[in-house]
Amino acid sequence: MSLRKRIQILLGILVGIPLVLLLGESYRAGRTTFLRQLKLESLQIARLEAARIDLTFDPPRLVAEGMARGLSLSESLRGDEIRELVRRTLHENPGMYGTGVFLDPRLTPLGRFAPYAFRRNGQETEITIPYEYTQWDWYRLPVVAGRQLWSKPYFDEGGGGTLMVTCSVPIRRAGRIVGVATVDLDLEGLVSHLRQIRPGGGGSIYLASPEGNIVAHPDLKILVDLGGVAKLGGLYGLMKAKGDDMTEMKDPVSGRNAWIVETAIDSLSEARGGQDWSAIVSWPLDARLAPLSEFARRMLVLYLFLGGAALLFLNRSFEQVISRPLRRLSEQARRYARGDFSRRSPGDEEAAELKELSRALEKLGETLEKEDRSSKPS
Repeated sequence: MSLRKRIQILLGILVGIPLVLLLGESYRAGRTTFLRQLKLESLQIARLEAARIDLTFDPPRLVAEGMARGLSLSESLRGDEIRELVRRTLHENPGMYGTGVFLDPRLTPLGRFAPYAFRRNGQETEITIPYEYTQWDWYRLPVVAGRQLWSKPYFDEGGGGTLMVTCSVPIRRAGRIVGVATVDLDLEGLVSHLRQIRPGGGGSIYLASPEGNIVAHPDLKILVDLGGVAKLGGLYGLMKAKGDDMTEMKDPVSGRNAWIVETAIDSLSEARGGQDWSAIVSWPLDARLAPLSEFARRMLVLYLFLGGAALLFLNRSFEQVISRPLRRLSEQARRYARGDFSRRSPGDEEAAELKELSRALEKLGETLEKEDRSSKPS
């Protein structure tokens, strides 16, 4: 193998190894920075959407509390006043779907009393609930628990006629719970809002409960029951932990490896009568990390260009500094062997060692020339 080939291989190793190490370190540092920024962005999106959801659920809860408190402190329960309260409450709160007062038939002079006002096709409508409401969870569970509760999503076929959630607050009189005041939220509007959100371009946001209920996933119908804790997988642990959480896991709904961010919704926490629902932001991992792959490709192209440019420069420098002078010296030695003792001065750009070798070769040429002259007959 020629000296030039050997030096080119050596240069390739000397240039390639540092470039590979530098590329690896640059990618590692870039990936760390990207993932840190990605985490901050993901948490901010999740917190923002959780705050918006809180603004959807918190005001109705406060309204229901106010209705129950007012009826608890009223001197007497009059049917006309209660109906007016229900109508006025609905009219003054356009974000609510419906509101009502439901009394225990055994505990008040009004008996079975259930005025309910709601919006149908944009019009405010008032009815009296026709079914046995005391058996429904939205009535029974708050009475048994003795505190306000949010219901699970349900379809109110005999009342509002839509998928809704209800905040029910017990009405107390003389130390007894005599009924509940309720405020209903239509889930259609919330679902439509969440379905329009595509975090990061390819993600989705939905609501999930530890029991496995999913609301507003863009790939599903409005309400889906996954069938308990086992189907939630790692998402259950995130919802049970305190604070905001983020991890890579398989999305229990889509089944794809995803970047999952979980943020608790304060207004739907158990402490506030909710079911500990959480806002879930889910990004398919391949889509979320696509910018990182693009970054890696660009870095590779950049370093290949830099490495190629460095090798080209070193190769050209080697040609000028070593290969060309060595070829000149070789040619000069061959001339001496042919009896041609003409000499050429080394270039100024040549290395000192090569100049020294050139001078030694010239001395050899002078000696050979003298011997050649002395050997010829005079």
